[in-house]
Amino acid sequence: MSSVREFPRSHRLSRAPGNGRRLRWAIAVVAAVALIGCAAPRGGDESADVTCNSAQQCRVEVRVDCSKQPCRIVVDHPNVFARGNDIVWTVVNNAGQSYAFSRDDGVAFKSAAGRAAFSCHREANQARFACMNHRTPGRFEYAIRLDGSPPVGPLDPWVVN
Repeated sequence: MSSVREFPRSHRLSRAPGNGRRLRWAIAVVAAVALIGCAAPRGGDESADVTCNSAQQCRVEVRVDCSKQPCRIVVDHPNVFARGNDIVWTVVNNAGQSYAFSRDDGVAFKSAAGRAAFSCHREANQARFACMNHRTPGRFEYAIRLDGSPPVGPLDPWVVN
């Protein structure tokens, strides 16, 4: 007498042609979707992030993109790995644009720690904003605000020391 118990045929997995292929295809699709979700950049195109090895490298260009409505602020480096270096943001206007950094808060760090880590001021007739880095370790979110027409909402990128 055998100790292996046989299940009735109705409880066995179907071995109909194509069932295994469909199951493997479904698993592959689920795995691909999961991998794409894990690989998606956080906070922008990570390949465009900048790691600064000197103050000359810590430059961020700020533009207004109106190719889709509403217009929006975009930067060439969404995350700045400052490594203790000073940072300069410059507004680059397209033809017909006249955007400038907002008078008081063109680049404004959102937390008290961020405001303590950087001393910022406008330069070049509001076309440039410079922040002196006090070399405080951390990750700091900031907002970029521009004045101009049509109006644009703020952009909220990051600086990492």
